Amino acid sequence: MLLESGIYRLVYEYYETRILFGYYRYGEHLPSISRICDIFQMAPATVRNALSVLEKKGLIRVDARKTAKVIYKSSPAGFRRNAVKYFAPREAGIRELCESGRLLLEPLWEEGVRRWDEKNWQWFTKKLMAPSGNAVSLPVEFYYLALLSLNNGLALNFYWEVIGYIRLPYLVNKDENEITPYTGTDRCREDVVTWLHEQFADFYCEAVQEIKTFLRKNEEAVFPKGTEQLPFHWNIYRQRPQLCYTMVSLIIREINRGIYAAGSYLPSLPKMAEIYGVSVSTVRRTLSILKSLGLIESFHGKGTQICTAVRPMDFSKTEIREGMRLYLESMEVLALTIRRISFYTLEHICEDERRQLEEEFLKMLREGKSYRSFEICLFFIEEKCPLSIVRECYGQLREMLAWGYSFTLHRLKARSLHDEYKERIQKAAEDLHQRDYKAFAEKWESLLKHEEKMMRNGLTGLLETGEKK
Repeated sequence: MLLESGIYRLVYEYYETRILFGYYRYGEHLPSISRICDIFQMAPATVRNALSVLEKKGLIRVDARKTAKVIYKSSPAGFRRNAVKYFAPREAGIRELCESGRLLLEPLWEEGVRRWDEKNWQWFTKKLMAPSGNAVSLPVEFYYLALLSLNNGLALNFYWEVIGYIRLPYLVNKDENEITPYTGTDRCREDVVTWLHEQFADFYCEAVQEIKTFLRKNEEAVFPKGTEQLPFHWNIYRQRPQLCYTMVSLIIREINRGIYAAGSYLPSLPKMAEIYGVSVSTVRRTLSILKSLGLIESFHGKGTQICTAVRPMDFSKTEIREGMRLYLESMEVLALTIRRISFYTLEHICEDERRQLEEEFLKMLREGKSYRSFEICLFFIEEKCPLSIVRECYGQLREMLAWGYSFTLHRLKARSLHDEYKERIQKAAEDLHQRDYKAFAEKWESLLKHEEKMMRNGLTGLLETGEKK
């Protein structure tokens, strides 16, 4: 679902941007559906859906047996206004993505390259040497293909959200002669990846500078000074009740923190609706999901009790399967990015903030709650990292990570959650004390990769069985 949504939006936003900014003018034709399918590697039905939305927006006209025709009219000044109105409130976020992309996206697509089989690798290197025109920039396409090999819809969803936010890759490669082919004699992966890094960096830095120059020349006429910037927002639950999933995560974290202790009863439905500022129906559906996760039990006339021992999860429920898939995908994204991001964050904090994090870890160890250090570490990054896109990403990942709490209890059986993690957390706290940020970051990478592997091994079969039911 996430994968298809991302691809669909790529096509729509790509051509919308080109039309509104004047790359396609009134009376010109878009490529044929088969050509667009070839460019973006997708099914004809998905392309038709994208064109249908463009037509509803009054940008194109789609006629049977003909290529779509641009019907949007504007002047050069109008195209400039469209561009300024889009880019000016996003300028800060676009500038920041140079660094955020290095921390968040590069580890993902580098892992994707490592997972490519030889057949797909040979196909892609041939594509590099003879690139086709009329598509998004070649490095951007490479990211997409690399991320596909991860089979992680969440990672791909994040990527399309970023591309849709900056829109810069949609404004290149209109003509085939704008694309630089790979001319290296060696097709080894490291050389090709290095070349693509350079191509993307060159393209992006140049594009950002062009946007800055363009805005300085034009924004006074159409965009008032001091207008609030629009930060990047990662929209994950496109076709799901986002509030309900957020509520599930919030209550799990509160159970984890001891706000709702095992054996205690939750407030009544109306009281919970008042506490969390949601409707009673949202609370009711949230409790239904928590019950399917095996964390609560309802008793007629008494209320809803936090289970003293976690009960079996109901994998036949769509909400549970989707939540746990998102959990696994979020664990993989965290495992691949945590080393760079935690190191970067620690290098940009003050001494008081470092001491605060160390004290939080030590407190959890004293209280026998070392398992809460996952939440503490991610929340610290969400609060203290100087890059807003990283903060947004890790805030969303932290929310999804809570869904694994119930199955972690199942996996450990009688073993204590604290005993499972205390040794690793103790060593991480020592690294913080010694200001050895590299060692701290490496320990978190190792721990998250271990957790992701264990949880994937335990969950994959249950998810597949539940789907069949």
